[in-house]
Amino acid sequence: MASVTFNSVTKRYGEFVALRDLDIEIGDREFLVFVGPSGCGKTTTLRLLAGLDSVTTGDIYIGDRRVNELASRDRDIAMVFQSYALYPHMTVYDNMAFSLELQGLGKGDIQQRVQRAAQQIGLEDLLHRKPKDLSGGQRQRVAVCRAIVRNPAVFLMDEPLSNLDAQLRVQARTEISRLHRELQSTFIYVTHDQVEAMTMGTRIAILNQGVLQQIDTPQAIYSTPKNKFVAGFIGSPAMNFFDGALVEMADQLWFKSDALTVALPTPAPAQYQRYRGQRVICGIRPEDIHDAGYVPPGIVTIPLKGTVSLLEPMGNEVIVYLTLGDGQTCAARVDRRSTLALGDTVELALNITALHLFDPHTEAAVI
Repeated sequence: MASVTFNSVTKRYGEFVALRDLDIEIGDREFLVFVGPSGCGKTTTLRLLAGLDSVTTGDIYIGDRRVNELASRDRDIAMVFQSYALYPHMTVYDNMAFSLELQGLGKGDIQQRVQRAAQQIGLEDLLHRKPKDLSGGQRQRVAVCRAIVRNPAVFLMDEPLSNLDAQLRVQARTEISRLHRELQSTFIYVTHDQVEAMTMGTRIAILNQGVLQQIDTPQAIYSTPKNKFVAGFIGSPAMNFFDGALVEMADQLWFKSDALTVALPTPAPAQYQRYRGQRVICGIRPEDIHDAGYVPPGIVTIPLKGTVSLLEPMGNEVIVYLTLGDGQTCAARVDRRSTLALGDTVELALNITALHLFDPHTEAAVI
């Protein structure tokens, strides 16, 4: 198997820069997920690695081999597309065998590889069917299986689950994660779905407007976002943001805005001290705002007053949208036993140890 390295890779289409100075080292057998909004450059990154587009500047390595000028067929990669790209006139078996035939493998070797891959994915009983006779989930599994038979150094997957319904997506996520563990290969996966990114990747690379924002483990990105964009992109509903200032009162730093006044933990970190008397942005995730009657043990809270403007019962929890005193809307994820009602004026409990502060000019995290 192989590692993958992007060394200052830029891709331009005329005056438009789709990817700018991308520097990433992807380890052998890693599962890296590229995630970001539409047009952020994630699919462009995958296409450059696959050899479907050419690099404008910079270098791409698979292992120790620079692959900028190599044809796709010579890069030892296999790609699963969003559309699956199955040949409609071929059976499942022939779809899986076709690339092996092009490589010149004998019929015995091809049959052995196809049967082994089909067994791994659970397609043994579907090998005689054609794509039109398969469900969306089955077609997706055929596309993955077609990649497996090639035994490539790197698997590339471009939003392979986007055409599946919610239940099948969960099943397919589990299958792909299991395959990664079993095959011990390098997987590079592109998605716009943060749930896929958080549950599947050993690391996540977040892109925005062609620029890498942060690359780290899912938990590190959730807990310590590098900037406001990352903080707002990861998490659903998105993190709440309040514009305010850090002020000192009674020898303690406080965050003050029209809707929120919070005493920061003492002693305040040195990074906070630098913003004393200055504007900052305070972020708090909806899951750190609780119904006052169901506050988890061991946390320190302050009241957050507002009027319930929308309720979204989710079964295991309730998403509550509050309209605060300054007219700002704030989302909270509260216990399913909550009895809050539309139009209620309430005091929710905000966990003050879970605040994030951001520079209002650079939007970088203060810590």
